[in-house]
Amino acid sequence: MIKLNCDGAFSSNNNAAGLGGAFRNSKRDWIVGFHKTSQPISPTHVKLLALLEGLKIAKEMNFLNLKIETDCTDVIKLIYEDNSNFSNIVFECRWLMHQLKLPHLKHNFREGNEVAYLLAKQAIRNPSSSKYLYHACPLFFVEQEVIKNKYGVCNSVRSISTNVCNYLATMGNSNALKISTMPM
Repeated sequence: MIKLNCDGAFSSNNNAAGLGGAFRNSKRDWIVGFHKTSQPISPTHVKLLALLEGLKIAKEMNFLNLKIETDCTDVIKLIYEDNSNFSNIVFECRWLMHQLKLPHLKHNFREGNEVAYLLAKQAIRNPSSSKYLYHACPLFFVEQEVIKNKYGVCNSVRSISTNVCNYLATMGNSNALKISTMPM
């Protein structure tokens, strides 16, 4: 099993966007990461583009046994529901997912997607990265997050309603079910 975490970062201050993602194996070891700048339309557009770029890389590298996580429920809805928003990008994502044997796209909390987010933010800081920048090993600014992910370390506490937990569970977030069963 290979897992892709993908994310986008959007800066309205300088009208810039970055895409980022990381592929890891079933032992949570780093396979490859990427980041790239993009032209933004909206935060959801940028996160959808990050998914598209990740799918293109997965296809290029022939990652067929793939699981995908994003922290954007809007992206998941766009992919799995009929909607005319961003239809060209959504169609291309669906086509690539079909080519990749229909990997499961699910929600994860920001903490579980932090590596992809940091890579996306780096793309904004480095606007010369309009082409993919591939990373065979974790970059220094994501190393600690990669280690925390590998060993399941999470230092954050979250308080959300049962309704939100149940909604996130419908988006494939199994961690939301764990939260909703914890006593408050």
